[in-house]
Amino acid sequence: MKNNRAMRSLTALCLAALLLAGCSAPNSASSTSSASQGQEVESSSSDSVSQISSTPEQTPDNTGEFFDSRDLDETWDDSSSIQIAFSGDSAEITGQGGAAALRDGILTISKAGTYVLSGELSGSVVVEAGKDDFVHLVLKGVSIACESSAPLNIRQADQVTITLAEGTENTVTDGTNYQYDDPDAEEPSAALFSKDDLALNGSGSLTIQANHNNGIQSKDDLRISGGNYHVTAVKNGIVGKDSLVISGGSFDVNAQNDGLKSTNSTDEGRGYIHLSGGIYRVVSESDGFQAETDFTITGGEFEIVTAGGSSNSSSSGKGMWGQTTESTADEVSAKGIKAGQSLTISGGTFNLDTSDDSIHSNGSIEVTGGSFRLASGDDGVHADELLVIEDGEMEITQSYEGLEALDIRLNGGSVQINASDDGINAAGGNDGSSMGGRPGQNAFGGGQGTLTITGGYYLVNAQGDGLDSNGSIEMSGGTVLVNGPEDNGNEPLDYGGNFLISGGTLIAAGSSGMAQTTSSESNQNVVMYYLDAMESGTAVRLEKADGTEICTFSPAKRYNCILISLPELVPGEYVLKSGGMASGGAFEQGGLSTGGSYSGETVTVSFTLSEPVTYLNSSGVTEGRGFGFGGGHGFGGGRGDRGQGLEGRKGEDMEPPQGFEPPAGRPEMGGDMEPPNPPETEAPSAP
Repeated sequence: MKNNRAMRSLTALCLAALLLAGCSAPNSASSTSSASQGQEVESSSSDSVSQISSTPEQTPDNTGEFFDSRDLDETWDDSSSIQIAFSGDSAEITGQGGAAALRDGILTISKAGTYVLSGELSGSVVVEAGKDDFVHLVLKGVSIACESSAPLNIRQADQVTITLAEGTENTVTDGTNYQYDDPDAEEPSAALFSKDDLALNGSGSLTIQANHNNGIQSKDDLRISGGNYHVTAVKNGIVGKDSLVISGGSFDVNAQNDGLKSTNSTDEGRGYIHLSGGIYRVVSESDGFQAETDFTITGGEFEIVTAGGSSNSSSSGKGMWGQTTESTADEVSAKGIKAGQSLTISGGTFNLDTSDDSIHSNGSIEVTGGSFRLASGDDGVHADELLVIEDGEMEITQSYEGLEALDIRLNGGSVQINASDDGINAAGGNDGSSMGGRPGQNAFGGGQGTLTITGGYYLVNAQGDGLDSNGSIEMSGGTVLVNGPEDNGNEPLDYGGNFLISGGTLIAAGSSGMAQTTSSESNQNVVMYYLDAMESGTAVRLEKADGTEICTFSPAKRYNCILISLPELVPGEYVLKSGGMASGGAFEQGGLSTGGSYSGETVTVSFTLSEPVTYLNSSGVTEGRGFGFGGGHGFGGGRGDRGQGLEGRKGEDMEPPQGFEPPAGRPEMGGDMEPPNPPETEAPSAP
């Protein structure tokens, strides 16, 4: 909402000749009412008009930042309203409190007031009131169909609020071609179109079939606090140019372009989306949600499918995202949730299946809560600049790269990642996907990339690098478990600067071909164990010399090296067992267990830990095997291994890590990966 609407530049559209030929639609009512085509009802009370258009009071609840009383009021008084009952191209108009006239199938509303619409209209409703007028439209079981223009066309008002009356079903349908007095203007451009502020509320339903362009569109602010919406559009589903704010309602949107969006890229403080509630089922060929500037989500339920879903990614040769079309030179984008500047998510349930990135920002992303199940043809979560995760539960069932940004800060929450390339990638310049010539590559700003981990639980299953930073990695807390890769061209840890670890649990298993350890300058000790190739599920158990278990880990993929770093790993005597199987335990999640049994080991290594990095093989303490070259980002910064690897095997189809229990209450989604059955023993929540 604008702070000073009186200062806005308003251009009245004088289209008196519009639709003189009338509107027609198939299946419209053929009967007519007794009212004449030229019937007009005009208010005789200026007081009622003045009262309606007065400055609204702000609501006392937490919606007051975006909504005022006019947005949220779903009530009306029949005694001070105009009742309009349509029948074909005519209507019966009764009551007072405004001004309405029906001519040639076009109902024109020209003054502030409340108008209650019902019946079937083969024509259009046009609001052309004063620039300071507030118009309240109540849809009470109305069907409006127009072949040649917008069935609901708001040309001028200060604001229009549309209430969907409780228990009613309302429909709006347009044709494929609009007739314009000014073809260059191309307005209206939606079945429900408004040039000024538009608010929608109520508990009834509204079905929109947009055959020409967009479904619902405001050239100003669009605010929705309730209602049930079913929108099918040949272009965009729901558009608020200056802003789109939704606090409630249910939305079924099927769009050939974007699902829901805000588009103002020129005016400061505009082009944003704010969602604090609502249920969204969006199927779109382009972005599901797209904010030109900032995007805030504090709650809601989201099911989004874009461009045929993750199976239709550009890597498969089917998807078109990231490419430039010759005809329009516009970038094709099929992201689930997209922000042009910043994206913040503090709550909500998200079930996304997207051809392009599931969650994306051209600037920054901050996640402080929510439950996420993401299947992506590119990145699960991508920010060009900064990605911060503070809390929430996230499962990325399919991705090219799981988490990707120039600067990644992982401070809390629980994240499970399945990636065909890097699991977590902090990179500057072009991302790793550009190296293979993939058309959907994301462009970053300058810099080398940094990854910082202070807390949370992160389970990574990657065919490329597990953790990858073009710059440095710092870890001071949390739990990170890495499974993979199986090929020699990638490594569980890949970094170009330093990897300093001072706290938390880090276990990474995979191929030794280019494996790196953490930096020797770290404050927390590390064991790097080279062993014969082990099949997935074969466990490694670390104990103190007296038999006290420190940890047991069962990698989800084939491996021949494993890195272990925990706060309990202090100088002293230890035993490392491999080749056996783990079972039971008081805690088992993502292959990490404690307190269970371990049997069938084939190799037992006793060793003394005295160095920041201790290298082991089946014979005992050994030395590092040289410097790893990294996964395509230049030389790594820590000691690594250029050993034999896993016979050059490429990663197989990923299986979910054993024992990982997804958060309760998450909606099911189709895909190749299904969460495994939880362990027999009760597993506590992830650290």
